[in-house]
Amino acid sequence: MNGKTKQEIESAVSEAMTKFLKEQLGEEAETVTVQVADDAIIVRFKGVMSPAERFLVKNQEGMRLIKELKGKLIERARPLLETMIKNLIDAEVVDIHSSFDPTTGERIEIFTLNKDLEKISSV
Repeated sequence: MNGKTKQEIESAVSEAMTKFLKEQLGEEAETVTVQVADDAIIVRFKGVMSPAERFLVKNQEGMRLIKELKGKLIERARPLLETMIKNLIDAEVVDIHSSFDPTTGERIEIFTLNKDLEKISSV
């Protein structure tokens, strides 16, 4: 972690995840919020649906398709995400929990780690 503060970690992860979202998934978020909580990093994206996706989610089948697609994209990108987080904070990713709500256009990624970042960050 090289003595990074909690705020520096959150900022670095926010920048990296914003870039990842755009370059790997072709998505842009209206807002990105990152929070370090013990041995987890929570990344919350708001407004990640394209106009076409917003049209599709107007019915149940469209919602299911968009949610399934976004889930599969994250599954395939998992090795890239794990490497990115490890390189940023020098901690192993133990698991990734991903959720996308097609009714709100919000995506949440939770990275559980092998280290408690709050204990080892320099405040």
